[in-house]
Order: sequence, then structure tokens, then C-alpha cells
Amino acid sequence: MPALFHLLSTRIDRTFREPLAPDVRRNMYLELVASLAYGIFYAAAIQYIPVVLRRLGASSELLALYTAQTYLGSILTSLSIVLMRRRRPKNFVILCWLVSRSLFMLFALVSQVHWLLVVTAFFWLLETFPSPGYTRIIQVIYPERVRGQILGVVRLGMVAAMIVATPLAGWALDVIGYRVLFPLAGLVGAGAMAVFNQLHVDEGPLPPRETRSIASLWQIVRTNRAFALHLLSFAIYGMGGLLGYPLYAIVQVDRLQLSYTTIGLLGIGQSVAWLVGFLVWGRLVDSRGGLPVLRINQLISVIVPLAYVFATDGWMLIPAFFVQGLINAGVDIGLISTCIQLADKDRVVEYAAVQATVVGLRGMITPFLGAALLRLGMVDTTVFALGAALIFVSWLILLPVRGTPATLQNLPQRRVLRARWPLRWRFPRQ
Repeated sequence: MPALFHLLSTRIDRTFREPLAPDVRRNMYLELVASLAYGIFYAAAIQYIPVVLRRLGASSELLALYTAQTYLGSILTSLSIVLMRRRRPKNFVILCWLVSRSLFMLFALVSQVHWLLVVTAFFWLLETFPSPGYTRIIQVIYPERVRGQILGVVRLGMVAAMIVATPLAGWALDVIGYRVLFPLAGLVGAGAMAVFNQLHVDEGPLPPRETRSIASLWQIVRTNRAFALHLLSFAIYGMGGLLGYPLYAIVQVDRLQLSYTTIGLLGIGQSVAWLVGFLVWGRLVDSRGGLPVLRINQLISVIVPLAYVFATDGWMLIPAFFVQGLINAGVDIGLISTCIQLADKDRVVEYAAVQATVVGLRGMITPFLGAALLRLGMVDTTVFALGAALIFVSWLILLPVRGTPATLQNLPQRRVLRARWPLRWRFPRQ
């Protein structure tokens, strides 16, 4: 094992153009280990929650409620950014994440859907609210010139752990069930905090407050038409993606009767595509900017709901899982870079807050619309088709949007702004 670690660390070190400072290198490997643990936690627990809920009898409305829960922290992002800019975040982040992941121990005792949803509500609130604090930490511990590359290494490690853990978790769910696996996954996720706590964070003086008030944020939408169109496009895109999302578990469990093992195998394709997506989209963002990346991802996203329209066998979902992996990476990279292209360079924090709040609002509302349409008598395939149509409309709206051109000359500035981005999620956002 030491020899393997030495080999891997040597290969990682060679990817950097210059040697890393000892503190920076140590922090990178500590965060890489913590992210490997998080990838196992995500793969073994979080991604299977909708299917577990459906197998326990959750209705489409309750599945919509769970989907909306995942955006609880996004709703409070503007408040979180305002608060965290003047506080030292490390202890707060660790406390929130330690408590949120420890909540998975309760799954050993809970077997009723409603109580499971109570646990997941507190989990998502505590897991997502301190995200600006996490971003502040990485801005402090990594120099700007190598921050993006280090974050790429850390994120690739997380996805690699997911590739390995996903099929094993599916098999374990079939054999021992969620009441054993989820608490074990929670232990791994909480254990990552012991590693994260070893990061050397020399925060120094507190940064100046960049966000004046929550009310002032919305002036951005009124004064920047291109950014307003982008927000409208992404809101409609998210509506299209989330409209049928709570119903995917119903299709997997009821129509296709997939085992956890089969879902785990499909998840391998999604994780591999996620890994490939980081490499492909990262290069395209550098050469062309965020807008082309976001346009491509919005267009190919149409495939996901359409696959659920026509699926009569589990393997017919392979395109949906593969494309979902690509857009997990593409939207992550493209959304940040698009906002940077459209934002006033001295107000990036405020643009990020507005964008995240819009993501949270439509994420809290849209899942219930899909469930309501189902209750009104619309069949699930029609809901999926409507979602695909909304995604296509969002792509049309984004087509005429233009931002600062992406050139080789402004590439260093764009990379610096991405490195300074005040909000980063460690899980995919629709």
C-alpha cells in the first residue's frame, strides 16, 4: 500500500508545472483522501435514496418532496454567502458536515418513509448550507495559479471512488439492505471530517465584505439582460430536468423492476461519463468559454427524459445514465464559467448568489409540478416528454446570449475568477 501511494503521488505531482509548496501539497492529499471517502459515502447512500424510498412505498408526491429537499441549502445560499464572508468557516463547515453525515446512523432505526424524509431533510440542510464556507477554505489553502488543477485532482478522486463503490453498494443493498449499508456509509462520510480537520488553514485577516445586502442582489437581474436571459434559460432547463426526476425511481422500481445491483451497474456508466466529462468540458471551457459548454449540455440533456419515455428494459436506460454523467460534469463547469463570462468582474460574488438562489427556488418548486401532473391523470411518459420539451426551449433561449469572448489572452483571468468562485457543490445540480 505505501508503494502504491508513492507511485500515485509521484504521478499526481508530475501533472503540475512547478513543485507545490509543502503545506499546499499536504493539504491537497488530505483533501483527496477526504474526497475519496465522500465519493464512497455518496455512491453507497445518497444516490440510492430515491429507489429505497420507492421500495418502501413512497408516493410520487413524497419522492417530489425528497427531490425538493436537496435544494434546501440552495435557497439559503444568498444568506449563507453574506454570513460566511465575515466568519472563519473551518469549524462551522466541519460541524455541519459531521452532524449531517452522522444522521445516516438513524437509518438503522427507521423503516417508515415519513421518518426517512425527516432525516434526509436535516441532512440536506446541514450538508449544503456551509458550501460557501468550504469554498472560502479552498481559496485560502490553495494558491490561485494551481487552485483549479488541484480541485480537478480532488474531484477526479471523488468520482473514481464512486466508480468502484457504486456496483458494490448496489450488491450490498440487495444482500444486507439499507438499514445496514446507509449507517456504514454515514460512518465513512463522517470519518472524512477527521481528515478534513487536519487541513492547515491560515485564514489571516477576514476578507472584505463583497455582498452588501440580499435585496441589492436582484438589481443585477434588472441591469444585465444577458445574465437575466441566462437565468431564465437555466431555470427552464432545471424545470425540464426536475419535472420527471422524482418519477425516475418509480420507473426503475415499478415498470422495469430493477434490482439494486442492476442500478449499481448502470451507475458505473454514469460515473465513468462523469469522469470523462471533467476532462472534455474542462478543455472546452478553456478554449471556448462556458456558454458553448452549457449550450451543449442543455441540448444533450433532452436524451435523459426521452430515455425514460421509451424504456422497456433496464439496459435501455444506459443512454440516460451516461448522458447524466456527462452533464453532471458539464453543468458543474459550464454554469460557473458562463456566469463569469456574463458577470461584472468586481461583483462575481453577488452574481453567484443570485444564480444559486434561482437554482434553489426552481429546485424546490418543480418536483411537485411533476407529481401534480401525475395525480391529475397525465401518464409518466407524457411528463417526461414535457420535460424534454422544456429543456429544448431552454437551449433555444440560451442560443442568442453572448458574453465576454473566451480567448487565450483572457484565459489566465478566467481561470483566476473560476478559482475565486464563492460557491461550489460536491454533488451534481440539475
